[in-house]
Amino acid sequence: MLIHWNNLINTDCLIVKIGPHTVYPIFRVGYSTLLSVCDQKYVNNQIKKIDHIDVMIRDPEERFVSGVNEYCRQNKLQVDEVYKAIQNGDLVDRHFAPQYIWLMHLSKYHKASITIRPFNYINKITNAHKNKSKNKISIPVCRSFVAVDQCLTKHYNQTMSLDEIIRRYRNVLS
Repeated sequence: MLIHWNNLINTDCLIVKIGPHTVYPIFRVGYSTLLSVCDQKYVNNQIKKIDHIDVMIRDPEERFVSGVNEYCRQNKLQVDEVYKAIQNGDLVDRHFAPQYIWLMHLSKYHKASITIRPFNYINKITNAHKNKSKNKISIPVCRSFVAVDQCLTKHYNQTMSLDEIIRRYRNVLS
């Protein structure tokens, strides 16, 4: 499955600046909101010049359910069918892939520190709320998609080297 996740990070990496905050937006973790209110965007090699980035990590189980529902809504698919494809290892998407995968993507361009923030940190950045999910269909959580992110939540409000985080938790994906 890691091969599928690697395919998800073959896109541009984007950082946004909102007032004094420099943030790495992740799908289903305020991504649309952050892009809608940002003052400036940095892409790929421009990110190398940034000293510090805040990264919000959403509760992994909540994000998984929300991400699967959003993927289904956007693609006009049934949640139960998509869930079966996910369980079989036939489907991954950036909406519900581990947030750790997003950090791997960021690590291609950012070698300095990050501060891992809980999702409610977004309220310190903006009062806007775009694409808030409604009427989510409940599904069981796939442990392989949330285990590594549950490790990340232990580091809320801690500033760490991004490379250290990547090294520390890379084996959780196996």
